Amino acid sequence: MTPTGRNALDRRTVLGSIGTGSLAALAGCGDDDDNENDESRVEPEAVDVDDSATWLTTSVTDALTGDEFVIGDFEQPVVIHRFTIGCAVCHSQHHEFDEFDSRTDVDAEIVDLTIDPRVSSDELQSYAAEDGFEWRFGVSSEAMSGSLVSEFGQEMNSSTASPIVVVCPSGETYRFDKIADADELESVIDDVC
Repeated sequence: MTPTGRNALDRRTVLGSIGTGSLAALAGCGDDDDNENDESRVEPEAVDVDDSATWLTTSVTDALTGDEFVIGDFEQPVVIHRFTIGCAVCHSQHHEFDEFDSRTDVDAEIVDLTIDPRVSSDELQSYAAEDGFEWRFGVSSEAMSGSLVSEFGQEMNSSTASPIVVVCPSGETYRFDKIADADELESVIDDVC
């Protein structure tokens, strides 16, 4: 017992339980996939964007091939994902992209742009090679990152948000609030693009 008459062990146990529960909730560990409902479905949010936005018109180097590309130049749907190499949530999304990318009936470009401008193309290449990821990986410039934040909000610079944007060939653009599994992503692209 402490001088206040409280049992310190019980207090630590309670605080530890609260902390563990909070971490599990933040990590998404408390999610029950068996009880899916409409609230768990990925719902894209339509966003009006300027055709001349920096993030659409800036050239990016593909870390895997060394080729330059511009997001606004693609003729098929483009899935843009912002991430950091050490982010577990982002890595989970990458595994969903891997499943999505392996489907022969899906014609979409996946573009992974690191949030950290200090990451080199070599580091991105090693990261992608480690798990066999074969889509586009690049480092966005400060101007490109600023443009994405301006269009879609501060979440675009938060790896824990693992933000996704889909640009349709028509120019329609959608933002996602959470991780999209391969089936959901394919369904959304079929529905909106």
